[in-house]
Amino acid sequence: MGELFVQTLKAMGVHQVDLAGISEEKLKLNHDHFGVTTFNTAQGNKIPNNAYDIVVEAVGNPVTQEEAIAATRRGAQVLMFGVANPKSQFKINSYEIYQKQLTIQGSFINPYCFEDVIGLLEAHKVDVLPLISHELSLGEVEQFTSGKLKDVSKAVVKVNDLK
Repeated sequence: MGELFVQTLKAMGVHQVDLAGISEEKLKLNHDHFGVTTFNTAQGNKIPNNAYDIVVEAVGNPVTQEEAIAATRRGAQVLMFGVANPKSQFKINSYEIYQKQLTIQGSFINPYCFEDVIGLLEAHKVDVLPLISHELSLGEVEQFTSGKLKDVSKAVVKVNDLK
């Protein structure tokens, strides 16, 4: 989802979009195809503190949620988009929210955005093709969902490949 946010934010006119993650392959792809600055946090690259006006947390992990708050500057907005475990919690300094005047927003299933997304695809402002790592047959879906197929980032399922 973070990779799609990169393109969506750029399509909406955000001039600087940075992406943090742990997959060097995905980060390189986004740097090369979409011109974003990347931070590989698995390799110790730290996301800058107090640097961003808008932060989208697309992982749902308490560590990345805390990093999202720390990355904001005064008056910033944070979108907590990543789906967290219902029982997980993260630490937040409530004074920091006050001092930075943060707006923190959650997002949960928006069924009214499909027309906007289709419009972005039709206008070629979002290109999903570079993000697709595999093309699966219908018969491979069970292997994928059970975790037997490795290194699949995003896949397209060919449904007309019935035999």
